[in-house]
Amino acid sequence: MNRAVITGIGLICSNAENKKEFAETCFSGRVGMKECKTFTTAGLTTPFFGETCDKYSLDAPYDKNSLTDNRYYCMLEKSLREMMTDADIDRDYVSSLGKSCRMFFGTFIYTAEARNLRRRARKIGEVDNSIAFVNDYSAFAKKIVGVKGTVTTVTTACSSSSAAVGMTFDYIRHGICDCAIVVGVDNLSIDDAYGFHALRLLSNGICNPFDKNRDGINIGEGSVAFFIESLEHAKARQAKIYCELVGYALGNDAYHIVSPEPSGKSACNVMKNALDDAKISISAVDYINAHGTGTILNDSMELKAIEKLMADTDKKIWVSSTKSMIGHCMGAAGAIEIASVILSMNHKKYIPMPNLKNPIEHSEKICMSSETFPLEINYALSNNFAFAGNNSALVLKNFKDGD
Repeated sequence: MNRAVITGIGLICSNAENKKEFAETCFSGRVGMKECKTFTTAGLTTPFFGETCDKYSLDAPYDKNSLTDNRYYCMLEKSLREMMTDADIDRDYVSSLGKSCRMFFGTFIYTAEARNLRRRARKIGEVDNSIAFVNDYSAFAKKIVGVKGTVTTVTTACSSSSAAVGMTFDYIRHGICDCAIVVGVDNLSIDDAYGFHALRLLSNGICNPFDKNRDGINIGEGSVAFFIESLEHAKARQAKIYCELVGYALGNDAYHIVSPEPSGKSACNVMKNALDDAKISISAVDYINAHGTGTILNDSMELKAIEKLMADTDKKIWVSSTKSMIGHCMGAAGAIEIASVILSMNHKKYIPMPNLKNPIEHSEKICMSSETFPLEINYALSNNFAFAGNNSALVLKNFKDGD
């Protein structure tokens, strides 16, 4: 089968406006959560959200009559243009690839435009067609980059963009396409904010994943774009290579619509299947970027799952959650976290959890820290465990000259 590599990255999130800044802020432990300006937070347990900078807050303050969702488009365009520059490609080049280049688009769809369509449909008794806006978003992205091949939209809640990366991996290694542009994007939504509040899953302040005093999530936003191509295609155009995708698995808890299966067996199975797909064991892994939301149930379950996975190895593995700095970016979460893993590999540094003060009791094989330090990563796992039990795990390999 073909080998798949990542050769371009573009991103924006609450603590960075580009890839370079994201590496700097992650390794310095800079928290991007701030008081929300997009909509009123009255009645919520926290005013702190992982909001992008003010110049992208084009529909702030929140206007219930607004039919625009400009921040979504702005973040999407910014990440796509940075990715193309980073990958040394342009619209004409992508168009010249024809149907051999596709697009995979991961998002959660609870945007302002979709919200207003749902409200309007209910008010006048029409069919809710709010999901149609996903096609508008992906069409906008397709126009910017010039993709001629098919566009596949993935909406598996908070594993949407990691599933999109995994699907791309499958398409490339099986020779269905030579390359693809992959997007993970979501903006702040008042629906998400009050929905998570109703579920009692919002933090009372700033989230602290894997801490004994954790009390919930902060919702973030962002957009990430990758250029992923076969190794042969990348070498033919002499592209720089960030990493190789070597394993991927999807699974479902079949347990509960909003609660994870508590023993961690389902999450463990997904991670194990991804490692089996990569043809390696957990002992080869140096780092795990956990889903790590900061909720009572998720963090407890995930640590149990990792402990099960590590039952037959004596190796110690470093674990952290990028959400400790940028919040939970919903459908964009997986892609942003994959980007952080790639940067961690390339800079040879651990991504810290700055708010970690009293870690949950866990196996001594699992290592976590609130500070960064040098870390050589050959293989890494990136996890996402979403609502409705939609689980995904990806295995990334540090690509070296001669591979």
